[in-house]
Amino acid sequence: MSGAFPIARLAVHVIASIGVSKVINDIITNNTNVVTTADAVKVMTGSIVLGSMIAEQASNHVNNRVDAVIAWNESRKAATAE
Repeated sequence: MSGAFPIARLAVHVIASIGVSKVINDIITNNTNVVTTADAVKVMTGSIVLGSMIAEQASNHVNNRVDAVIAWNESRKAATAE
């Protein structure tokens, strides 16, 4: 059972990263006037940086929740073993 937790962490991290990056990119794109190629590069770079920063925080949050579930599961196993 504990083998599923690292896979769950990775899956949630990937999904959160993609989702957050998409939302950030849409927000920046919809609120920015892109006129030149330099503007497009700036928008893309900014959305990647912001998306990665927010995705990292989301990943930390998910890791904390998974750690709490693992701790609960281990305490439940210990309680039922007694």
